[in-house]
Amino acid sequence: MIESKKLKRILGFAPAYGAAVGLVVSGTAMFSVGNVGGTAGYAAWIAAAIALIPMMAAAFAYGELTAMLPGGGMISDYTMPALGRFWGTFALLSGYVLLIACDGGTQLVMGGLSMESLLGIPQPVVTIGLLIIILLINIFGVEFYGKTEAVVTVAMMITFAILAILGYAGVGESYGATPINENLSFLPEGGWVTVFGTVGVAIWFFIGFEFACPMAEENKKPYKNIPYGLILGLITIYAIDIIFSAASVKYTPLEVLQTSAIPHVAASEAMLGFAGGIVMSCLTIAASFTTANAYCAALPRMLYGMARENLVPQCFAKIHPKYRTPIYGLIFTTLLILITVVYITMNGADVNLVLTFIMTACITWMVSYAIAMIDVMVLRKKYPDFPRLWKAPIAFVSLPIGIIGVIYAIWTLQDYWVYALICMGVVALYALIWMKAHGISLTEKMPLEDITRDIRERSEYLAVWDEEVEEWLSRKAK
Repeated sequence: MIESKKLKRILGFAPAYGAAVGLVVSGTAMFSVGNVGGTAGYAAWIAAAIALIPMMAAAFAYGELTAMLPGGGMISDYTMPALGRFWGTFALLSGYVLLIACDGGTQLVMGGLSMESLLGIPQPVVTIGLLIIILLINIFGVEFYGKTEAVVTVAMMITFAILAILGYAGVGESYGATPINENLSFLPEGGWVTVFGTVGVAIWFFIGFEFACPMAEENKKPYKNIPYGLILGLITIYAIDIIFSAASVKYTPLEVLQTSAIPHVAASEAMLGFAGGIVMSCLTIAASFTTANAYCAALPRMLYGMARENLVPQCFAKIHPKYRTPIYGLIFTTLLILITVVYITMNGADVNLVLTFIMTACITWMVSYAIAMIDVMVLRKKYPDFPRLWKAPIAFVSLPIGIIGVIYAIWTLQDYWVYALICMGVVALYALIWMKAHGISLTEKMPLEDITRDIRERSEYLAVWDEEVEEWLSRKAK
């Protein structure tokens, strides 16, 4: 493939870290922090720590898989040589298209509502305006995206951390904040059963950290920058979230945290006064921007990789002739988010509707995480000598623990099983029909050699990885 048709390899560690935390510092993630705090009380940090275990295992898995196969197809590239084409298609579409369909619009609506409360600008106007800006950013080039995401994400992280620390330190008491749950028992009503029951919701603290992986074809050292970006992102988010959660519980009525559609804004106002509420409203707007920005950067590149394997329509393999971005994937992602925006807006952005959307996405998303962890173990057995420039530590211990953690988290979300099963059933039906119509075997596992050659053909030169893979291919050919 000629160079002008390839994605440019120009990103470093900062955009990888920014993409890893860009979704985690989001409106719905901060909503979950407040909601879990309202239910688990001061023990919320334990629920978050339990949720962090399978998420860290998943980060290990994605780190190794990205180092092996630094392509835009991400989970489909990883799964096809391990479990076959059907599961590769299913993992991507059920885990990520549904995630973006459920969560993308929800994020922008929350940002629009926050802007409406601040300035009185109607939520639909703000939401649609943000979506248009994001589309233009991603059309005009990933370099602009990377710089924008990194700057905005760092600013958000610092702001959120400051709010959490100031709130926990009691600074707001000088401005009228009153601790109302200071003497609250460590365990909530219902004890450990209640705490463990919030693990599924706490998983959402870490939503989408792996969205740095599809940008591997544009990263200068994806085998180093992406794994460490994922791990550092998870640790950063956990530390900040548990501080904010503890401060929220100290100053905010628990019933408000449990029932509010914006508990993080209510908590900020309770712990830091009117100024705290204003700052958190602004942060929610910025978070909705970075989340949708990350979605519009990642999903088109996943579809780009899948289209190369004829698993989705070929239009997704086309890139803009001037800006070299996956234009049709961007348009599709934007329309997907827009549909969700319209539906949620027409239904009044009800808190139960928000929970249904994000918890349904959480289940389907965790299934794809389990598949990624299985991929690593299968590929370790099937291709033990393939170059791995970064390896998951003690994979045959850490990854099974991660899978068990995912299963437990899904178990705690029983109220949303039906919605998730319907969504995954639709995806499975699409995969079956598409593959049958195009004569693609459902069970055939794509040789790792073929995927490696395809990534090399469609990507710009990648130092170290290209040399080691070339040597491996030469050995296989003998």
